[in-house]
Amino acid sequence: MEENTILSNAEEQNTPQENETSKTEGKKELVTVSKTAIKVVKKTKVKSEETEHNKENDLSSPEVDLSSLTLEALIDKFELIVSGERWIKHHNDVQTINKLFEEKFQKDLETQKKSFTDGGGNEIDFFYKPEYKKRFDEIGYDYRKKRREHYKDQEVTQKVNLERKQALIEEIKSLINIDQNINTIYKTFRTLQENWYNIGMVPRTESQNLWETYKHHVEKFYDFLHLNRELRDLDYKHNYEEKLKIIEQAEILQEVGDVLRASRDLNILHQLWKNDLGPVAKEHRDVLWARFQEASKVIQVKRQAYQKDMVGAMKENLYSKETLLKEMKTLSEPAPKNHKEWQNAINRFNTLRDQFKGVGYVPAKESKTTWQKFREIGREFMQLKNVFYKDQKKEYNQNIDRKKNLIQTSKEILESETWDSKTQEMKDIQSQWRTIGFVPRKLDNKFWTEFSDIHKVYFDRLKSGYQKLSPEQETLHKEKLNHIEKLKAAKFSNNLDTLKKEYLDYWDSWQAFSRLDSSKDEKMNLSFSNTLLAVVKKVAIEKKAKKEVLNDLNLLILQSDPDRLQQELQEARTIVNSLKSELTQLENNLEFFSNSSSENPLFKNVEKQIKSCQNKISKAQEDYIRLKQVKNSQDKSARKTSSQELESSEEN
Repeated sequence: MEENTILSNAEEQNTPQENETSKTEGKKELVTVSKTAIKVVKKTKVKSEETEHNKENDLSSPEVDLSSLTLEALIDKFELIVSGERWIKHHNDVQTINKLFEEKFQKDLETQKKSFTDGGGNEIDFFYKPEYKKRFDEIGYDYRKKRREHYKDQEVTQKVNLERKQALIEEIKSLINIDQNINTIYKTFRTLQENWYNIGMVPRTESQNLWETYKHHVEKFYDFLHLNRELRDLDYKHNYEEKLKIIEQAEILQEVGDVLRASRDLNILHQLWKNDLGPVAKEHRDVLWARFQEASKVIQVKRQAYQKDMVGAMKENLYSKETLLKEMKTLSEPAPKNHKEWQNAINRFNTLRDQFKGVGYVPAKESKTTWQKFREIGREFMQLKNVFYKDQKKEYNQNIDRKKNLIQTSKEILESETWDSKTQEMKDIQSQWRTIGFVPRKLDNKFWTEFSDIHKVYFDRLKSGYQKLSPEQETLHKEKLNHIEKLKAAKFSNNLDTLKKEYLDYWDSWQAFSRLDSSKDEKMNLSFSNTLLAVVKKVAIEKKAKKEVLNDLNLLILQSDPDRLQQELQEARTIVNSLKSELTQLENNLEFFSNSSSENPLFKNVEKQIKSCQNKISKAQEDYIRLKQVKNSQDKSARKTSSQELESSEEN
C-alpha cells in the first residue's frame, strides 16, 4: 500500500503548466543535481544500515529478563542504560526497572521493619534507607536531569531549524523580484531547495503549516520560471536527465539480493522523483513513468514473495523454538542427581538457550508466549540448580569437618606415648578417609598432603623402630628453640658493618650446636634461617644496602642447605621460562599492528610491556645464575670431600 501511494503521488507531480510559458533570449547553462540526489540515496542507505546495527546492539533486547534480576543487578542495569550513548531509547526499560525496584525494595523494607519491631523497636522510630537505595536514587536523579536537558536542547534546536526554514522561504519569495540573470536565479533556487532538505526537524506544531507554505512559494517560483520558455526547456532537460538516473538506479536494485534493502532504496528513489524533481517534456512523460513503474513492480513482486515466504519461515522458527523449549524442560524433569550430571545439564541448557536466542522471528501473536515460556523454564532450572548446590554445600562442609577431625585424630595418635599400639586405629582412619564424599579440589589437596604426611611419618616410625628423643637430644632441642626465640627478640644495628657481625654471630652460634635426628634438625634449621632473614629485613637501612645484605645472608643459608638451594633454583628456572613465554606472546601481539600504527596507544603499551618483561627476564636470569654458581660450588665441594674419604679408605 505504501509503495502504491508513492507511485501515484509521483505521477501527479509531473503535471506541467506548459501553456503558461513564453520564449525569451538568454545564455543556456545546464544546472544539475544528480550528484546530490545520488548522495542522498547513499546517505540514507548508510543511515538505515547504522539503524539496523544499533538495533542489534540495543541494551533492551527481549533476551534481557529484567524481572529475574536482583536489586543490585537492577541498579547495575539502570546505571548501564543511563551512562550509555542510546539512553534516550530505553525509557520503557527505565520505567520497568523503577517498578521492579520499588516492588523489591518494599519487600526488603517490610522485612527490615518486621525485624525491627520484633526486636522491641517502636514502629514510629523505624527508618531504613540502605546504600543501594541511595545509589538508585542518585542514578534516577541523573537520568531525569539528562532527559530534561535533552528535551530542552532538542526544543532549542528545533526552534533554530524553524527560524532557518522560515528565512529560507523568505529567500525563495524574494527570488521572483530580483533583477538578475534568470540562470543565476535558478541556480540560487536549486541551492535553497537543497538547503531545505538538509535542515533538521522543526517543532511538530509548526511542521505541517511550514511545509504547505514552502510548497506554495516553490510553486509560485516555478510559475515565474515557466514564463521563460527557454528556461523551461532547460528545466525539462534537467528533470529528464535526473529521472533517467533514478530509473537506472531502480533497475539496478532489481539485482540486489536483499529484498528489504532494495524496497527501502526504491522508496527513497520515489521520494526523490516526487519531491525533488519537476516535470519533463510531455512527449517523454509517459515513457519515463512507465519505465519507472516497470522497474518498481519487479521489486514489489519480490517483496510480496518475500513476505509470503517470511510467514512460512516464522512458522518454522516457532516450531524450532517450541522444540528447544521442550528439550530445555526435560533437563530438569527429573532433576540431575549429582555434580557431574548437573554440570552436563548446565552446559546443555546454555547451548539450547543460545540456540533459542539465535532463532529468527516468530509470528507476533506467539512471540510473547514463547518468551514467557523461555523465562519460566530458565527460572525453574536455575532454582533447582541453586537448591542442589546449596544442599551440596552443606554436604561439602560436613565432609570438610570429617576430614579435619581425622587429621586431628591422626596427629594425637602420632604424638601420644602409646603411638606404636595404634596401628589398627590408623588403618581404620585411612579406610574412613576413603569413604568421605566430595570436597573442593584445592582444599582436598591441602587436606590430603597434611593427612598423608602424618601417616607416612607414623608408618616410617614403625619400619625404623623409631624411639622418642633421648634426654640429651631433648635438652639440645630446647636449647635450639631458646636460641630461635632469643633471635626473634633481637634488634640488629643499622650500621652495615655492625649488622653483618651481629647476624654472623648468631649464625656461628647456631652452627656450633650439635645435630638432632635428621627430620627434626631440618625443621629447626629452616625455622632458624627464616627467623634470621625476617629480623634482618626489619632493620632500617638504605634499600640497596639491605638488598645486598639479604643476598649475602641468603647465599650463606643456601650453601648449608642443599634442599632449599635446589628448591629456589627450580623456582628461579620456572620464573625465567614463564617470563620468556610472556615475552614471546607480547612480540606476537605486535604483528597485529601495521607499520603505520606506531603512534597507536595500544602499540605503545605493548612496546612498554615488552621492555618491562625484558628487564624482568634479565633480573631473573641473574638470580638463576647466582644460585647455579652456588650449586656448582656445593657440588664441587661434595665431590672433593667424597674423593678424600675414598683416598683415606684406600690407605687404610
